[in-house]
Amino acid sequence: MIKELYEKNSIKDKRLKDLLSLIYEYGPISKNDLIAKTKLTTTTCTRLLDDLLMEGVITESGFGESSGGRKPFLYEINADYYFLIGIDISRSYTKVLLMDLKLNVKSEARLKMDKSSTPHATIKFIEQTIIRMLVESKINKDKILGIGIGSIGPLDSKRGIILNPYQFPSDGWRDIPIKDTLEEKLDIEVTIDYGVNTALLAEYNNHYKDIYSNVVYMLKGVGSRTGMIIDGQLKPGTDKLGIHGQGHMIVDIHGRKCYCGSYGCVQAYSSMRAITNDVINALKQGKESILTESVTDIESISFDDICKAVNNNDPVSSEIVKNAAYYTGIGISNLINVLHPDLIIVNGATYNMKIFYDTVVKIATERSNIIFPDHVLSFSRGQLGENATAIGAGRLLVTKYLSSL
Repeated sequence: MIKELYEKNSIKDKRLKDLLSLIYEYGPISKNDLIAKTKLTTTTCTRLLDDLLMEGVITESGFGESSGGRKPFLYEINADYYFLIGIDISRSYTKVLLMDLKLNVKSEARLKMDKSSTPHATIKFIEQTIIRMLVESKINKDKILGIGIGSIGPLDSKRGIILNPYQFPSDGWRDIPIKDTLEEKLDIEVTIDYGVNTALLAEYNNHYKDIYSNVVYMLKGVGSRTGMIIDGQLKPGTDKLGIHGQGHMIVDIHGRKCYCGSYGCVQAYSSMRAITNDVINALKQGKESILTESVTDIESISFDDICKAVNNNDPVSSEIVKNAAYYTGIGISNLINVLHPDLIIVNGATYNMKIFYDTVVKIATERSNIIFPDHVLSFSRGQLGENATAIGAGRLLVTKYLSSL
């Protein structure tokens, strides 16, 4: 019924979609609350609810609090009426989730991205994973509402093409028509958007929409990406400006050269690659570190090795990571002074290190408070972790079909 309503525009169909949207967003919810939100008459609302119940797209979910008479029925979405596929494509990994309509994860799979992760290999992984998940879960393909993808950019979202992501670990990622390719292979409709936007949608709608109106979401790993919700509305990300994406705010005009060609970018100091290079260079200079005890070739040290060293209080790695966080905090304070968000959510590999997160929060807060001492600002690492982007990609599908959400 959800797919059918998407194409219809009669008065009744619009009312059904509005009701369904409200039940999805606020359920379990009573009929009286639905009437208050829609301004429908009791008779009309009852008739429409009966249609939705008969179709099986909603269910009665116990009773609400009584205001003096009989306890009212509560209504909520039938989570198993449709299922969703959410996909996260980043430079570090590709994640595939099978979810119900309430975005509960039923099954998940992860592919680490490396030199072998060509477009062909990655799409094959996605295709085979989805087929396997459906077989193992005994779900027919016609029960899939769609496939949502949150991807690195730049993108042509309308045509579903990954254009030319910079610093990708494998070759060939240029002008990849991933939407058309997956639709042809699986015969399931695909929707795609920037991964930072889908992650923000997931976190905001699942945990923060009733608390904050202005939220910034920042992903930092190999690259840096930023999504924004202003006055409750998602704003287009600046990845659309080109292959370099975000992370190129200048924090030191006389600083080190960035791969983008400019000098003193945040990215030049605080990306996974920058941190790794700084640690390797420090060890080449003879600085003592527990890393030299665990590797035979300094050049082979990975970012994961550095994270482990930091968590074991290695002084060299900790100092370099803290310095990288300092520059990140400066960049975020500049953003705060322009946008005045209520909440900043940070995620990504660098923020998995407590010293990085704590330093960023401290520097960003102190610097922004110099100019705006009364600005109340919260920080969070989010609630959904690594799954945020893929869960939000599933949310894209629900938003598409129930457009009043």
